[in-house]
Amino acid sequence: MDPERTDLLVGNVSARLVAAAYECGHCTSEIGTRTDDTGIVHLVVAHDDDCPVLNGTLSAVPDALRAMASTVPDTFRP
Repeated sequence: MDPERTDLLVGNVSARLVAAAYECGHCTSEIGTRTDDTGIVHLVVAHDDDCPVLNGTLSAVPDALRAMASTVPDTFRP
């Protein structure tokens, strides 16, 4: 089977897939999505009140990158 060709850098990243894979490493937050009036899907994270990510002590970037990386198709992995 020939590989599928694309101009996308890491595949077609879906906010819904990222939301399903996102997990805060510091609390038991609830994760969801919402769609705005223009049709753009946004990730919604309801961190616990004492979460260091919510309070700005720690960054959410590592958790977000982990969630995004899990949605990258195998054809884009080395």
